[in-house]
Amino acid sequence: MTKRLIVLLLLLFCTSVVYAEESNILEKVESSARSWLGLIDSGKYKESWEISSALFKLKTSESEWIESITAIRASRGTMSARYIATAASGKSLSGFPDGEYVVLQFYTTFPEKGLAFETVTLAKTQNETWQVAEYSIK
Repeated sequence: MTKRLIVLLLLLFCTSVVYAEESNILEKVESSARSWLGLIDSGKYKESWEISSALFKLKTSESEWIESITAIRASRGTMSARYIATAASGKSLSGFPDGEYVVLQFYTTFPEKGLAFETVTLAKTQNETWQVAEYSIK
């Protein structure tokens, strides 16, 4: 009976540690995404490109990014609210080299176009930070 109780307690403890670690990672990733999105919300498109990952910069030049995001956001107006919809992680994503990735999707409201669906893909860097690797809005 005592051995079973010890095993059960160890199992519960290990499960709690893994859950806490995953929760902590999600908080870091969401914080990075929201900080980056905040730059876009305030019209700081150049700065958003500058702090993006090398993967983002390889796919989109600074001038292409500024031109496209300016057009996208100008037609929508100021962001009203943003709520996280989904989060998923993976080591292999289409169009990216193997690595550690988290894809966050947000429901975002705008006064001009109403509800939008933003997808932010973040990549883990060598120094254990998370940077935006891709962004889309529909």
